Amino acid sequence: DAVAEAAFEADADADPRDTHDLRIACTMPSVECGTVGGGTGLSAQHACLQILGVAGASQTEPGANAARLARIVCATVLCGELSLMSALSSNHLISAHLALNRKPAK
Repeated sequence: DAVAEAAFEADADADPRDTHDLRIACTMPSVECGTVGGGTGLSAQHACLQILGVAGASQTEPGANAARLARIVCATVLCGELSLMSALSSNHLISAHLALNRKPAK
């Protein structure tokens, strides 16, 4: 992997059954996220948490909403990294940057 990030670990494993499956994982061992307190009461932040279905504290299982939010964050990172690796492997990353790069101010 040519792009390194401290929070991401990609792992391609050979399946012991030789099915040629690809396994990719995202490891984020220290994600701090919460659904109560802090900025979660601000209107924009609260609206986003509501859209994700994790606003506030879980009434049945303490910490469940924060754990679900952490899984959503990890899945989002994984999707971005998979997209990045696809662009790298198909040689589209550089051409996309050149085509979509901000033009210098005149």
